[in-house]
Amino acid sequence: MTYFDLRPKSRLEDFYDRRRELNELRLGIERREPLILVLGLRRYGKTSLVLTCMEEYRIPYIYVNCRLLPSPSPISPADLVLLFADGLSAFLNRRRSFLEKMRNILGRIEGITIVGFNVRIKAAKASYETIIDIFNSINMLGKHIVVVVDEAQELRRLARYRFDSLLAYVYDHLPNVTVILTGSEIGLLYRLIRKGDPEAPLYGRFYREIKLSPLNSEKSKDFLIKGFKQEGLNPPNWFIDLAVEKLNGVIGWLSYLGYYTAVKGIFTRKVVYDVLTEAGRIALSELENFLKLRPLARKRYIAILKGIAQLGEASWSRIYRLAEAEAGRIPKPTFNEMLHNLLDASFIQKKNSVYRIADPVLRYALINL
Repeated sequence: MTYFDLRPKSRLEDFYDRRRELNELRLGIERREPLILVLGLRRYGKTSLVLTCMEEYRIPYIYVNCRLLPSPSPISPADLVLLFADGLSAFLNRRRSFLEKMRNILGRIEGITIVGFNVRIKAAKASYETIIDIFNSINMLGKHIVVVVDEAQELRRLARYRFDSLLAYVYDHLPNVTVILTGSEIGLLYRLIRKGDPEAPLYGRFYREIKLSPLNSEKSKDFLIKGFKQEGLNPPNWFIDLAVEKLNGVIGWLSYLGYYTAVKGIFTRKVVYDVLTEAGRIALSELENFLKLRPLARKRYIAILKGIAQLGEASWSRIYRLAEAEAGRIPKPTFNEMLHNLLDASFIQKKNSVYRIADPVLRYALINL
Protein backbone atom coordinates (compact mmCIF):
# COMPACT_ATOMS: atom_id res chain seq x y z
CA MET A 1 0.00 0.00 0.00
CA THR A 2 1.38 3.41 -0.96
CA TYR A 3 0.74 6.90 0.33
CA PHE A 4 -1.40 7.56 -2.74
CA ASP A 5 -3.67 4.62 -1.84
CA LEU A 6 -6.79 6.05 -0.16
CA ARG A 7 -7.93 2.72 1.21
CA PRO A 8 -7.98 2.52 5.04
CA LYS A 9 -4.50 2.93 6.45
CA SER A 10 -3.05 0.55 9.02
CA ARG A 11 -1.18 3.44 10.64
CA LEU A 12 -2.36 7.00 11.13
CA GLU A 13 1.05 8.35 10.16
CA ASP A 14 0.37 6.93 6.67
CA PHE A 15 -2.90 8.86 6.49
CA TYR A 16 -3.10 12.24 4.79
CA ASP A 17 -3.78 15.31 6.88
CA ARG A 18 -7.26 14.76 8.32
CA ARG A 19 -6.32 14.48 12.01
CA ARG A 20 -8.92 16.99 13.19
CA GLU A 21 -11.74 15.17 11.42
CA LEU A 22 -10.47 11.78 12.63
CA ASN A 23 -10.42 13.01 16.22
CA GLU A 24 -13.91 14.46 15.92
CA LEU A 25 -15.25 11.22 14.47
CA ARG A 26 -13.59 9.16 17.18
CA LEU A 27 -15.05 11.46 19.85
CA GLY A 28 -18.59 11.01 18.50
CA ILE A 29 -18.18 7.24 18.49
CA GLU A 30 -16.69 7.14 21.99
CA ARG A 31 -19.69 9.13 23.24
CA ARG A 32 -21.99 6.62 21.55
CA GLU A 33 -23.78 9.31 19.63
CA PRO A 34 -26.60 7.63 17.69
CA LEU A 35 -26.08 9.44 14.38
CA ILE A 36 -23.03 11.03 12.73
CA LEU A 37 -22.90 12.56 9.25
CA VAL A 38 -19.61 12.68 7.31
CA LEU A 39 -20.06 15.06 4.39
CA GLY A 40 -17.88 16.16 1.52
CA LEU A 41 -17.84 16.28 -2.24
CA ARG A 42 -16.78 13.35 -4.40
CA ARG A 43 -13.19 12.20 -3.78
CA TYR A 44 -12.70 14.25 -0.62
CA GLY A 45 -11.81 11.04 1.24
CA LYS A 46 -14.95 10.40 3.31
CA THR A 47 -14.89 6.61 3.09
CA SER A 48 -11.16 6.47 3.73
CA LEU A 49 -11.54 8.74 6.76
CA VAL A 50 -14.30 6.63 8.31
CA LEU A 51 -12.75 3.23 7.66
CA THR A 52 -9.30 4.35 8.77
CA CYS A 53 -10.88 5.43 12.07
CA MET A 54 -12.61 2.05 12.42
CA GLU A 55 -9.45 0.06 11.70
CA GLU A 56 -6.98 2.20 13.65
CA TYR A 57 -9.05 2.19 16.86
CA ARG A 58 -10.38 -1.36 16.37
CA ILE A 59 -14.00 -0.28 16.45
CA PRO A 60 -16.47 -3.05 15.49
CA TYR A 61 -18.31 -1.85 12.40
CA ILE A 62 -20.66 -3.02 9.68
CA TYR A 63 -20.07 -1.37 6.31
CA VAL A 64 -22.96 -0.91 3.87
CA ASN A 65 -21.99 0.46 0.45
CA CYS A 66 -25.00 2.12 -1.18
CA ARG A 67 -23.07 2.60 -4.42
CA LEU A 68 -23.79 -1.08 -5.06
CA LEU A 69 -27.55 -0.51 -5.18
CA PRO A 70 -29.18 -0.75 -8.62
CA SER A 71 -29.23 2.56 -10.45
CA PRO A 72 -31.11 4.58 -11.47
CA SER A 73 -34.22 2.51 -10.68
CA PRO A 74 -36.14 2.63 -7.39
CA ILE A 75 -34.75 0.48 -4.59
CA SER A 76 -36.82 -2.47 -3.36
CA PRO A 77 -36.86 -3.96 0.16
CA ALA A 78 -34.93 -6.96 -1.17
CA ASP A 79 -32.19 -4.71 -2.61
CA LEU A 80 -31.63 -3.05 0.75
CA VAL A 81 -31.86 -6.22 2.83
CA LEU A 82 -29.37 -8.08 0.62
CA LEU A 83 -26.97 -5.14 0.85
CA PHE A 84 -27.13 -5.33 4.65
CA ALA A 85 -26.59 -9.09 4.45
CA ASP A 86 -23.33 -8.45 2.57
CA GLY A 87 -22.27 -5.97 5.25
CA LEU A 88 -23.06 -8.44 8.04
CA SER A 89 -21.13 -11.21 6.27
CA ALA A 90 -18.04 -9.01 5.95
CA PHE A 91 -18.38 -8.05 9.62
CA LEU A 92 -18.51 -11.69 10.75
CA ASN A 93 -15.49 -12.53 8.62
CA ARG A 94 -13.55 -9.70 10.30
CA ARG A 95 -14.91 -10.27 13.81
CA ARG A 96 -15.38 -14.01 14.13
CA SER A 97 -15.87 -13.84 17.90
CA PHE A 98 -19.37 -12.49 17.22
CA LEU A 99 -20.39 -15.48 15.08
CA GLU A 100 -22.19 -17.70 17.59
CA LYS A 101 -24.09 -14.87 19.23
CA MET A 102 -25.11 -13.45 15.85
CA ARG A 103 -26.14 -16.91 14.68
CA ASN A 104 -28.41 -17.33 17.71
CA ILE A 105 -29.95 -13.87 17.32
CA LEU A 106 -30.46 -13.86 13.55
CA GLY A 107 -31.66 -17.47 13.61
CA ARG A 108 -34.92 -16.25 15.15
CA ILE A 109 -35.73 -14.16 12.06
CA GLU A 110 -37.63 -15.93 9.30
CA GLY A 111 -35.69 -16.22 6.06
CA ILE A 112 -32.23 -15.53 7.53
CA THR A 113 -29.53 -18.17 7.92
CA ILE A 114 -25.77 -18.09 8.49
CA VAL A 115 -23.66 -20.49 6.43
CA GLY A 116 -20.05 -20.43 7.57
CA PHE A 117 -19.47 -16.73 8.16
CA ASN A 118 -21.91 -15.58 5.53
CA VAL A 119 -25.39 -14.22 6.19
CA ARG A 120 -27.98 -15.39 3.67
CA ILE A 121 -31.44 -13.90 3.34
CA LYS A 122 -34.21 -15.22 1.12
CA ALA A 123 -35.17 -12.38 -1.19
CA ALA A 124 -38.81 -13.47 -1.10
CA LYS A 125 -38.85 -12.95 2.68
CA ALA A 126 -37.06 -9.59 2.59
CA SER A 127 -39.05 -6.57 3.74
CA TYR A 128 -38.41 -3.26 5.42
CA GLU A 129 -39.34 -4.95 8.70
CA THR A 130 -36.34 -7.22 8.10
CA ILE A 131 -34.06 -4.16 8.27
CA ILE A 132 -35.51 -3.26 11.67
CA ASP A 133 -34.97 -6.86 12.77
CA ILE A 134 -31.35 -6.65 11.64
CA PHE A 135 -30.73 -3.43 13.58
CA ASN A 136 -32.38 -4.93 16.66
CA SER A 137 -30.10 -7.95 16.29
CA ILE A 138 -27.01 -5.75 16.09
CA ASN A 139 -28.08 -3.96 19.27
CA MET A 140 -28.56 -7.32 21.04
CA LEU A 141 -24.91 -8.27 20.53
CA GLY A 142 -24.20 -6.37 23.73
CA LYS A 143 -21.26 -4.41 22.26
CA HIS A 144 -21.20 -0.94 20.78
CA ILE A 145 -21.33 -1.45 17.00
CA VAL A 146 -21.00 1.23 14.31
CA VAL A 147 -23.07 0.84 11.13
CA VAL A 148 -21.46 2.79 8.27
CA VAL A 149 -23.88 3.60 5.45
CA ASP A 150 -21.69 4.92 2.63
CA GLU A 151 -23.18 7.35 0.07
CA ALA A 152 -26.43 7.19 1.98
CA GLN A 153 -28.21 9.70 -0.28
CA GLU A 154 -28.86 6.79 -2.64
CA LEU A 155 -31.47 5.59 -0.14
CA ARG A 156 -33.76 8.44 -1.19
CA ARG A 157 -34.81 6.03 -3.97
CA LEU A 158 -36.38 3.61 -1.49
CA ALA A 159 -39.86 2.71 -2.63
CA ARG A 160 -42.62 3.57 -0.14
CA TYR A 161 -40.26 3.82 2.84
CA ARG A 162 -38.73 6.63 4.85
CA PHE A 163 -35.20 5.76 5.96
CA ASP A 164 -35.25 8.68 8.40
CA SER A 165 -37.96 6.83 10.36
CA LEU A 166 -35.56 3.91 10.80
CA LEU A 167 -32.81 6.30 11.91
CA ALA A 168 -35.16 7.82 14.49
CA TYR A 169 -35.97 4.33 15.78
CA VAL A 170 -32.27 3.52 16.14
CA TYR A 171 -31.71 6.88 17.82
CA ASP A 172 -34.43 6.34 20.41
CA HIS A 173 -34.27 2.60 21.12
CA LEU A 174 -30.89 1.07 20.23
CA PRO A 175 -28.17 2.36 22.61
CA ASN A 176 -25.53 -0.06 21.30
CA VAL A 177 -25.70 1.23 17.72
CA THR A 178 -24.14 4.31 16.13
CA VAL A 179 -25.05 5.00 12.50
CA ILE A 180 -22.58 6.92 10.34
CA LEU A 181 -23.97 8.29 7.08
CA THR A 182 -21.53 9.50 4.45
CA GLY A 183 -22.71 11.62 1.56
CA SER A 184 -21.15 13.35 -1.41
CA GLU A 185 -24.47 14.72 -2.70
CA ILE A 186 -25.01 16.74 0.42
CA GLY A 187 -28.32 18.35 -0.43
CA LEU A 188 -29.80 14.96 -1.31
CA LEU A 189 -28.57 13.49 1.98
CA TYR A 190 -30.23 16.36 3.83
CA ARG A 191 -33.41 15.54 1.91
CA LEU A 192 -33.12 11.91 3.00
CA ILE A 193 -33.08 12.83 6.70
CA ARG A 194 -35.43 15.80 6.09
CA LYS A 195 -33.12 18.23 7.80
CA GLY A 196 -34.96 21.27 9.11
CA ASP A 197 -38.42 19.76 8.58
CA PRO A 198 -40.48 20.10 11.79
CA GLU A 199 -42.52 17.07 10.72
CA ALA A 200 -39.46 14.83 10.27
CA PRO A 201 -38.83 11.98 12.76
CA LEU A 202 -35.30 13.26 13.45
CA TYR A 203 -36.34 16.88 14.00
CA GLY A 204 -34.99 18.23 17.30
CA ARG A 205 -32.50 15.40 17.77
CA PHE A 206 -28.79 16.22 17.89
CA TYR A 207 -26.48 14.63 15.36
CA ARG A 208 -22.85 15.45 14.65
CA GLU A 209 -21.87 16.70 11.21
CA ILE A 210 -18.25 16.39 10.06
CA LYS A 211 -17.59 18.29 6.84
CA LEU A 212 -14.52 17.62 4.71
CA SER A 213 -12.97 20.35 2.59
CA PRO A 214 -10.32 20.25 -0.13
CA LEU A 215 -6.73 20.35 1.02
CA ASN A 216 -5.25 23.85 0.85
CA SER A 217 -2.33 24.56 -1.47
CA GLU A 218 0.34 23.86 1.15
CA LYS A 219 -1.19 20.56 2.25
CA SER A 220 -1.76 19.49 -1.36
CA LYS A 221 1.91 20.05 -2.14
CA ASP A 222 2.95 18.20 1.00
CA PHE A 223 0.69 15.27 0.09
CA LEU A 224 2.21 14.93 -3.38
CA ILE A 225 5.81 15.37 -2.24
CA LYS A 226 5.44 12.73 0.51
CA GLY A 227 3.77 10.32 -1.88
CA PHE A 228 6.39 10.71 -4.58
CA LYS A 229 9.16 10.39 -2.00
CA GLN A 230 7.69 7.04 -0.93
CA GLU A 231 7.80 5.99 -4.59
CA GLY A 232 11.45 7.04 -4.81
CA LEU A 233 10.65 9.97 -7.11
CA ASN A 234 11.67 13.61 -6.87
CA PRO A 235 9.37 15.80 -9.00
CA PRO A 236 10.36 19.34 -9.98
CA ASN A 237 8.62 22.16 -8.14
CA TRP A 238 6.87 23.42 -11.28
CA PHE A 239 5.19 20.01 -11.72
CA ILE A 240 3.86 20.01 -8.14
CA ASP A 241 2.63 23.61 -8.56
CA LEU A 242 0.82 22.81 -11.82
CA ALA A 243 -0.82 19.69 -10.35
CA VAL A 244 -2.04 21.61 -7.30
CA GLU A 245 -3.35 24.45 -9.48
CA LYS A 246 -5.31 22.11 -11.76
CA LEU A 247 -6.62 19.64 -9.14
CA ASN A 248 -7.45 22.22 -6.48
CA GLY A 249 -6.90 20.13 -3.35
CA VAL A 250 -9.26 17.25 -4.22
CA ILE A 251 -7.50 14.35 -2.50
CA GLY A 252 -8.89 11.68 -4.82
CA TRP A 253 -7.63 13.43 -7.95
CA LEU A 254 -4.25 14.17 -6.35
CA SER A 255 -3.94 10.46 -5.61
CA TYR A 256 -4.96 9.58 -9.16
CA LEU A 257 -2.21 11.85 -10.47
CA GLY A 258 0.27 10.30 -8.04
CA TYR A 259 -0.49 6.76 -9.22
CA TYR A 260 -0.45 7.73 -12.88
CA THR A 261 2.84 9.60 -12.64
CA ALA A 262 4.51 6.89 -10.56
CA VAL A 263 3.66 4.38 -13.30
CA LYS A 264 4.95 6.66 -16.07
CA GLY A 265 8.00 7.75 -14.06
CA ILE A 266 8.15 11.11 -15.85
CA PHE A 267 7.12 14.66 -14.97
CA THR A 268 5.79 16.67 -17.90
CA ARG A 269 2.92 19.06 -18.52
CA LYS A 270 1.45 16.40 -20.80
CA VAL A 271 1.20 13.99 -17.85
CA VAL A 272 -0.89 16.49 -15.86
CA TYR A 273 -3.22 17.12 -18.81
CA ASP A 274 -3.47 13.41 -19.59
CA VAL A 275 -4.63 12.89 -15.99
CA LEU A 276 -7.14 15.72 -16.35
CA THR A 277 -8.51 14.10 -19.52
CA GLU A 278 -8.78 10.59 -18.04
CA ALA A 279 -10.22 11.84 -14.76
CA GLY A 280 -12.60 14.06 -16.72
CA ARG A 281 -14.10 10.99 -18.37
CA ILE A 282 -14.79 9.56 -14.91
CA ALA A 283 -16.38 12.80 -13.72
CA LEU A 284 -18.57 13.00 -16.83
CA SER A 285 -19.74 9.41 -16.33
CA GLU A 286 -20.94 10.38 -12.85
CA LEU A 287 -22.75 13.37 -14.32
CA GLU A 288 -24.28 11.00 -16.88
CA ASN A 289 -25.87 8.99 -14.06
CA PHE A 290 -27.54 12.20 -12.87
CA LEU A 291 -28.72 13.08 -16.38
CA LYS A 292 -30.17 9.61 -17.03
CA LEU A 293 -32.86 10.42 -14.48
CA ARG A 294 -33.72 13.63 -16.35
CA PRO A 295 -33.58 12.78 -20.08
CA LEU A 296 -36.00 15.48 -21.22
CA ALA A 297 -33.99 18.21 -19.48
CA ARG A 298 -30.58 16.89 -20.51
CA LYS A 299 -29.79 19.65 -23.02
CA ARG A 300 -30.71 22.35 -20.54
CA TYR A 301 -28.60 20.86 -17.74
CA ILE A 302 -25.58 20.59 -20.03
CA ALA A 303 -26.08 24.19 -21.14
CA ILE A 304 -26.21 25.39 -17.52
CA LEU A 305 -23.13 23.44 -16.49
CA LYS A 306 -21.09 24.42 -19.54
CA GLY A 307 -22.00 28.06 -19.00
CA ILE A 308 -20.81 27.97 -15.39
CA ALA A 309 -17.66 26.07 -16.37
CA GLN A 310 -16.74 28.58 -19.08
CA LEU A 311 -17.34 31.58 -16.83
CA GLY A 312 -15.54 30.07 -13.83
CA GLU A 313 -17.81 31.89 -11.42
CA ALA A 314 -21.08 33.51 -12.42
CA SER A 315 -24.25 35.13 -11.17
CA TRP A 316 -27.73 33.73 -11.74
CA SER A 317 -28.46 36.20 -14.53
CA ARG A 318 -25.29 35.47 -16.52
CA ILE A 319 -25.83 31.71 -16.31
CA TYR A 320 -29.48 32.14 -17.34
CA ARG A 321 -28.57 34.16 -20.42
CA LEU A 322 -25.90 31.68 -21.51
CA ALA A 323 -28.16 28.68 -20.93
CA GLU A 324 -31.01 30.20 -22.97
CA ALA A 325 -28.61 31.08 -25.78
CA GLU A 326 -27.47 27.46 -25.89
CA ALA A 327 -30.67 25.52 -25.18
CA GLY A 328 -33.51 27.87 -26.09
CA ARG A 329 -36.08 29.44 -23.80
CA ILE A 330 -36.13 28.13 -20.21
CA PRO A 331 -38.94 29.31 -17.88
CA LYS A 332 -37.40 30.94 -14.82
CA PRO A 333 -39.11 28.60 -12.30
CA THR A 334 -37.76 25.62 -14.27
CA PHE A 335 -34.29 27.16 -14.36
CA ASN A 336 -34.36 27.72 -10.59
CA GLU A 337 -35.41 24.13 -9.97
CA MET A 338 -32.58 22.86 -12.16
CA LEU A 339 -30.02 24.95 -10.28
CA HIS A 340 -31.43 23.61 -7.02
CA ASN A 341 -31.09 20.03 -8.27
CA LEU A 342 -27.47 20.61 -9.31
CA LEU A 343 -26.72 22.14 -5.92
CA ASP A 344 -28.30 19.20 -4.09
CA ALA A 345 -26.28 16.76 -6.18
CA SER A 346 -23.12 18.81 -5.40
CA PHE A 347 -22.19 19.33 -9.05
CA ILE A 348 -22.20 23.07 -8.40
CA GLN A 349 -21.64 25.27 -5.37
CA LYS A 350 -23.06 28.66 -4.45
CA LYS A 351 -21.36 31.31 -2.36
CA ASN A 352 -22.38 34.96 -2.04
CA SER A 353 -24.87 34.60 -4.91
CA VAL A 354 -22.15 33.28 -7.23
CA TYR A 355 -22.17 29.76 -8.71
CA ARG A 356 -19.19 27.60 -9.64
CA ILE A 357 -18.50 23.98 -10.67
CA ALA A 358 -17.59 22.08 -7.50
CA ASP A 359 -15.05 19.68 -9.04
CA PRO A 360 -12.10 21.18 -10.98
CA VAL A 361 -11.81 18.05 -13.09
CA LEU A 362 -15.49 18.18 -14.07
CA ARG A 363 -15.07 21.84 -14.99
CA TYR A 364 -12.13 20.96 -17.23
CA ALA A 365 -14.14 18.17 -18.88
CA LEU A 366 -17.17 20.41 -19.47
CA ILE A 367 -15.07 23.16 -21.06
CA ASN A 368 -13.61 20.59 -23.44
CA LEU A 369 -16.88 18.84 -24.35
